[in-house]
Amino acid sequence: MPQFDATIKHIKDGVKSFTVAAATKNIEGWEATLEKLDTPGTKGIIRDLESLKKHLHAEPLDGAAIQKLIAKLGKETVAIAGKADGKNADKIKALGEALSSAAEDTKAA
Repeated sequence: MPQFDATIKHIKDGVKSFTVAAATKNIEGWEATLEKLDTPGTKGIIRDLESLKKHLHAEPLDGAAIQKLIAKLGKETVAIAGKADGKNADKIKALGEALSSAAEDTKAA
């Protein structure tokens, strides 16, 4: 899935480099991907992605809530990586770790 690589690249470039429109498009792509999976934990991630979209479109932005959601998504994503099969498991884990790292970077900023 090329979406893994694109998302990880955006996250590593820094969450502030993501425009709200780009982040929303990326989130919607992940929601569509996750809806096709029958892996325990995906429904919770989809709910959190939907919540993240709402937070990104709120005025004013609640940085603490966004950081908390990104951290939660990181943990959830790493958790489902163990349930995934094949080569995607490593990419899912890398994505979760990138999200967790971004949450920590945002927290420190």
